[in-house]
Amino acid sequence: MSTEPEWMQWLGQEPEPETDLPPAAVVPLRGADSPAATPDTAAPAKHPAPRDQGPKREAAATPVWPHQPVTAPPLVLVTGVGGGAGATTTAVGIAGAWATHDTNASVAVVDLSVTGGDLASRAAAEDRVTTIDTLIDTPEPAAVVTELPRSASGARIIGRGESRFDDAVVHRVPDLLRSHVDTAVYDLGADALGSRECVRLREDADAVFVLVVQARADAFNRLRGYLDLLANAVGEWVFERTVVVISHQNSAEPDVDPSELIAHLDGLVRVEEVPYDPHLATGLAIASWELRAATIAAYDRIRRATASAEGRQ
Repeated sequence: MSTEPEWMQWLGQEPEPETDLPPAAVVPLRGADSPAATPDTAAPAKHPAPRDQGPKREAAATPVWPHQPVTAPPLVLVTGVGGGAGATTTAVGIAGAWATHDTNASVAVVDLSVTGGDLASRAAAEDRVTTIDTLIDTPEPAAVVTELPRSASGARIIGRGESRFDDAVVHRVPDLLRSHVDTAVYDLGADALGSRECVRLREDADAVFVLVVQARADAFNRLRGYLDLLANAVGEWVFERTVVVISHQNSAEPDVDPSELIAHLDGLVRVEEVPYDPHLATGLAIASWELRAATIAAYDRIRRATASAEGRQ
């Protein structure tokens, strides 16, 4: 008998026999840099067409999102499943996607990582970066928010500065921003959701959770622990407000097939992928015009997934 926890064994299991249920949807990488599906690679139809139906159409290569306008959730919490998963770039990407989607809405991306991350340097389109201390200490926060520096895609940027994660001033930011921006995307870095400082954030009724997991077998195995943490701390209903993002941090093929994780989580949480992008890999400030089309499309899918998870679509 295997000594591995049950939640780790699925990676090595044989697929379960097919039932009459439709197969789990696999979200492929898409965009100008990804090859289009061909008749040779398209999956065969699982159910025959009705007799009175016309010629069979080729199945869509990717899920089709609704085209009606969607409203951004007010609070998006982005955390990495371990270090180096890509939480910061994902937070910047989500904020940028919402800012681009609705130029009349105000969107902020905030560094609330435990040790203080590099969000300011990755997102900043200019040298001047407003910190949490500046925002809290000003008698006119609305004016400061209006003048916040913006990322290349238009999201307002708030850095951590010298404030510690456990400083009370840091956790006054969500309440303050709720009054001055439509959507705030928080980069929590890695391993923050279980901390006592994040209790109020994770229990916020408007919170949408984005868990970023690197496309590696060990990271996939750790993901279950994060999902269990959320379920125990908030309740299993939290999965309705959770989006898992599989990030490809290396140009080489991953040591695990992401479609296995997508199928494993089907029906529990929403899952999206961000492909490897050499511009993100430089570690420099993110310029939206330097990103590959597939990366921009991925961030837009995540944007829609956060709206769907918040019940606004």
